[in-house]
Amino acid sequence: MAAALGYHTGGDRARMCFHLQPDSYDTDSLIGVLEQLAGFYAGQRVVLLWDGLSAHWSKRMRQHLAAQQHWLQVERLPAYAPELNPVEGLW
Repeated sequence: MAAALGYHTGGDRARMCFHLQPDSYDTDSLIGVLEQLAGFYAGQRVVLLWDGLSAHWSKRMRQHLAAQQHWLQVERLPAYAPELNPVEGLW
């Protein structure tokens, strides 16, 4: 499962977005998840906090993220910092 918690400026509740698939995630499948997230948050700016999973930072993913800067800002979490990642509480 891939998951994201969405917060709106001035809002007091989070929205959870998630994607399920039987196999593990790789760069291609995560790009697909980001495309779905773009549709879910259409017209809105998104800040994505991501950990150090290799598929999050592959060359192909970095190229894809560079093309998404009009709606998506990505911030990298430290190598191991589950306390900084609100999605970790779901697991």
